[in-house]
Amino acid sequence: MISRPPLPPLASLALAVAAGLLIGAGQAPLGIWPATLLGVALFSWLMAGRRPRAVFGWGYVAGLAMNTLTVSWISVLGVGVGVALVAFLSLWWGLLGLAVSRLLRLPAWPLLVPAAWVAMEYLSGKVPFGGFSWARLGYTTVDQPMSGLLAWVGVVGVGYLVAVVGQLLLLAAVSPSHRVAAVAGALSLFAVGGLAHLAPRDEPTDSVTVAMVQPGVNRAEKGTGTYARSVTNNALSETVFALAAARSGGHELDFVLWPENATDVDPVADRTTRGLVELSARLAGVPVFVGAVTDGPVPDTRQTSSIWWEPGAGPGDVYHKRDLVPFGEWIPFREVLLPRLPILEQIGRQSIPGEGPGVVDAPTQAYPDLAVGTIICFELAYDDTSYDVVRGGAQVVVSQSNTNTYAGTFEPHQQLVINRVRAMELGREVAASTLNSLSAVIDTRGRVQAVTAEYDAGSVITTLPLRSNVNLSVTLNPWLAWAACAATLVGVGLTFGRSGAGGPVAWRRQSDQREAP
Repeated sequence: MISRPPLPPLASLALAVAAGLLIGAGQAPLGIWPATLLGVALFSWLMAGRRPRAVFGWGYVAGLAMNTLTVSWISVLGVGVGVALVAFLSLWWGLLGLAVSRLLRLPAWPLLVPAAWVAMEYLSGKVPFGGFSWARLGYTTVDQPMSGLLAWVGVVGVGYLVAVVGQLLLLAAVSPSHRVAAVAGALSLFAVGGLAHLAPRDEPTDSVTVAMVQPGVNRAEKGTGTYARSVTNNALSETVFALAAARSGGHELDFVLWPENATDVDPVADRTTRGLVELSARLAGVPVFVGAVTDGPVPDTRQTSSIWWEPGAGPGDVYHKRDLVPFGEWIPFREVLLPRLPILEQIGRQSIPGEGPGVVDAPTQAYPDLAVGTIICFELAYDDTSYDVVRGGAQVVVSQSNTNTYAGTFEPHQQLVINRVRAMELGREVAASTLNSLSAVIDTRGRVQAVTAEYDAGSVITTLPLRSNVNLSVTLNPWLAWAACAATLVGVGLTFGRSGAGGPVAWRRQSDQREAP
């Protein structure tokens, strides 16, 4: 039974802010994962025994604190954009508070409240305009034992377990009779997760050697006519350095990897840009996997693309990014909003999403049937898009990103963590290539094997095993999200047939009016 004394509004405000900050502290770059567990427990405790208006209000406040800490980096696009995103995302936290307050009335609340967390994260990653699924509970586990379960139950399942541990901590705090069982349950989840790291991985016999290029960006030129050209020039120059390093080290390259937006001018249509890419491929003597902005299928549109460019033969198979950033790469209701918000003109041409898995035919001299899977930047946040690269038969997985806009903020560190999560979920090494910050090679256990410095140009020569495994997480994860949504709906529905006084929560109805925000 959860028994909470009446709280004055100022105390509730302080606790709501504290809950949000604690939950957010587990996200990169802070990475204080025990704080997230405490924050989840505090959030539930704060929601117990309140009226709906107060529950929604304090949940919203907790969301404001958490989202301000973790994703306010979006304000580099404009303070208004940051305020709007944080304010909107926090609405989901208000709804989460409503669900949690209802589910706490049921005997099975330690298992049902975590389902509400998963449902909130799932829906906020879908609605509206494709959602914004960035700071999830599962991402806080990369450096703690439960990360071993990512290969089995994915980010959804591990996020659920994070919330379960939070509820068990709360149960141990408020119910002495259940304390031993609750602590034992939490420790067992950590133990199982740690043991899962010991599960054997297949050792592939074949591999490819890749030169991953970080071009560097002439940031002082941004917004000028020479900016796009300079980035591609930098990619060519750094490719030359990478080739020198490979040859001096005795490495036989299979292909060169360039990041998203390595060329902001369509290399297929623009003669100068095409010349730079073709020169890079000829010098390398192997294909270059080019991150490029290409002209869209209709006038005044564009696509963010990954092009397999072979020396001599030119552009081959291509993948067009399918999960686009609203108000970053495309403008919803463009005809209505653009005339009224001139600042949106900075977005430029409307981006058109691609279709299908991010897998390209990538023939090399040694492996004529090679399939390379790419996840482009923001697509990392989408489970199905990330899983589709292995469902589609990719033997090698790369991640291509343009992090220049957010350099110096929390965003590149958070993106690196998501790359680590994907490597563990998929059971694949990931070569994460960026324009100018934190390019990295990550192994199947989420460990960073090599990483570049932010703002610098650089390159990494790495060997990536060829794999064909499809982990259980890829199959199970979507069903877990739907099951959590269903469990939340059923659980909340059941509470409307129960008496609040008879449930597991000791209600303090007389305090509701004083506690309302």
